[in-house]
Amino acid sequence: MGKVSSPSDYTSINPNYTIGNGFYTTHTDVSNLLQIESFTDYTTPTRAEVGKLIKRAEEKIDDSTKHSYRPIIYRDEYSSFEGHRQRQYPTQQWKDYIGFIQLNYPKVQKIVRLEVWQNDEWVDLASATATIKMPSTATGGSVSWRIRLTAGTYTFDLVEGTHFYDTFGPKTTASQLVDAINEVYPMKTAKFTGETAAKAVTANGNAAVNISDFFYATTDSEGSDTVIISSLLMSDDGSACTISSVDTDAGNAAIGTVTGFTDNETQSRRADFWTIKQEGKIFFLNEYPYTPNHSIRVTYVAGDGRVPAPINEAATKFVAAEVIRHDDNSILVAETGSNIDLKAKHDILLEEANAILAGKKNIIHFIS
Repeated sequence: MGKVSSPSDYTSINPNYTIGNGFYTTHTDVSNLLQIESFTDYTTPTRAEVGKLIKRAEEKIDDSTKHSYRPIIYRDEYSSFEGHRQRQYPTQQWKDYIGFIQLNYPKVQKIVRLEVWQNDEWVDLASATATIKMPSTATGGSVSWRIRLTAGTYTFDLVEGTHFYDTFGPKTTASQLVDAINEVYPMKTAKFTGETAAKAVTANGNAAVNISDFFYATTDSEGSDTVIISSLLMSDDGSACTISSVDTDAGNAAIGTVTGFTDNETQSRRADFWTIKQEGKIFFLNEYPYTPNHSIRVTYVAGDGRVPAPINEAATKFVAAEVIRHDDNSILVAETGSNIDLKAKHDILLEEANAILAGKKNIIHFIS
């Protein structure tokens, strides 16, 4: 049984790294700890620079503890299926699974895709997905190509030439579109397009709402000119999302081949599959792979639903130590009224932060 909450949990979670707010701490927590003036867009470092330090501290904490206290997407985790369970233990009234898998990360918040290999194709059992197959010939800017995704009241427009490029062929275009939806740096295609930064797509009329909060995309592993888009909304809510791909200069004539969002999920104790998300277990009943080896592929969001106070403290101290390391003035400690050497202050903060993490590390036992 997992702890749902504690009165001491860190609750000021409103992540926006560009203004110095993360999942585990904020620029205000750091300035308060150091007892200095608040960080702004004009201080050294700025709020945005502190936000970058917070990102690094959060990654350090996750790596050190082998545990995440924030939602992380884990893509294409492969598992094998013990098919003999089906033959040995046929489904009965009292039997609610014929096999299960253990995910690498527990505390699953959402299963984005649960794909099983049946016959000669991957069949997705989870979430709502849509697809768009790129046109066989590149438009190369000759048309006004707009791909529109909607989620509730939010509309996201991806425009060719602004958010993605169609110049080098359908597979490169598909990769570009995936990176735009996921809002990441186009690692595979930047050398062709000349891009130097991560892509960003916000909702029309609301710059604070990002497309990657609502959708996740990949190219189809069996046909890389097709993009598969999954809704990140809860359960089957994503089936209400919409997608269109049109030429806005030609009366919204369709471009590419689009299939709308379809709910794939039938999850319950007596349906296709069910889960124990806290433990990272998925149990299969009515649907399962037809071959045993590497026949299950899962993309999911995992992470603790709470940030304990010690994690906030550790993150704040890691960031504060980095701020000190780049400062050239001693810091006045109010409790004593005396000056503490910068290096000593830096070392104390790091020592205290690492001591906190030492008590939070997950211990893995190997049985020989």
